[in-house]
Amino acid sequence: MPDLPNFIFVICQNGAEKAARAEITANHPNLALAFSRPGFVTFKLSEEAKLPENFTLKSTLARTWGWSRGKCAGESADEMIEQITADPRLADCQHLHVWQRDPALPGKNGFEPGVSALADSVGQLFASKLSSTTANQADVGTSRVNRVAQPDEKVFDVVMVEPNEWWFGYHVASHVAGRWPGGAPQFDTTVETCSRAYFKLKEALLWSGIKVQPGDVCAEIGSAPGGACQLLLELGATVIGIDPAEMEDEILQHPQFTHIRKQSSEVRKKDFSNVKWLVSDMSVTPTYTLDAIEEIVSHDRVDVTGLVMTMKLTDWKLVDDIPAAMKRVRGLGFKFVRARQLAFNRREFCIVAVKDRFALRKGKSRKKSEGKGR
Repeated sequence: MPDLPNFIFVICQNGAEKAARAEITANHPNLALAFSRPGFVTFKLSEEAKLPENFTLKSTLARTWGWSRGKCAGESADEMIEQITADPRLADCQHLHVWQRDPALPGKNGFEPGVSALADSVGQLFASKLSSTTANQADVGTSRVNRVAQPDEKVFDVVMVEPNEWWFGYHVASHVAGRWPGGAPQFDTTVETCSRAYFKLKEALLWSGIKVQPGDVCAEIGSAPGGACQLLLELGATVIGIDPAEMEDEILQHPQFTHIRKQSSEVRKKDFSNVKWLVSDMSVTPTYTLDAIEEIVSHDRVDVTGLVMTMKLTDWKLVDDIPAAMKRVRGLGFKFVRARQLAFNRREFCIVAVKDRFALRKGKSRKKSEGKGR
């Protein structure tokens, strides 16, 4: 094992850093806060701390993480690039990810997560610099900047924390979000959607490995105005939207969509009898959401394969209740349960659950075989 740094970095949502610090230090008492900015936090390891190179943080609010090699400052991008590319650890990495910490909450003033135009331009400067150096680094420069990493590949990270202050380090892409630059999936956020729920569900499916197939019956509780339903319909699913509020006309007119203008508690359980994937996004407390879900999936006429639940964080203290919420979902018969504050979430987090990992393995096998054909 190589000599590891004494510091780690953590990426989280802008405004979530205080709650993330509390969650991480509670689960990892050998970590102590070192540096913090909105959306970016570093921790120092105690002398007795032992973490593997591909360590995993027990945290819902941590979007991604890695080993911190330090920071650099300069008057120009070229000056800072010169400092960072001198780091010998860069040559050991298959990818270079360059991104900015989130300047605001997702959806505020048009901001959405991902590699910004500025980060992309800086990434191209890195590529130009690396392509003129050693052969190993040239490969990073010409084809590996801000690309999605493969599982367990090493990624060198450059985080633009301030315009003239960049932090850098590396991580092993041992979890799905760790394969994405800054822990945010890369897809087109300029497409016309009914609501941001479209982006949240798209990320949830990518992160979880859930594959919605044409013909699958999906139901969403809290469906108005229709962003998540729009994505499910695009995937070829038959969709039931449950919400007393109005849906967008383009969703209502879709031949594979049915709107039930009721609260979930008023819906007949037989209406869920053919549902494979149950989605929920209600502006209520996590406990209320879980009560509604339990009432549905516990019925003997319902056999849901998986859940995708958006849970509101009306108070950051609710983060402490996440383990209990996950335990409750497992108690409903879902063996595989994960929680994460998605890059496209706001003051909320996502729980995904499936009854059997086989539902995810099928998707992974398909993706692998499709990749071989390219």
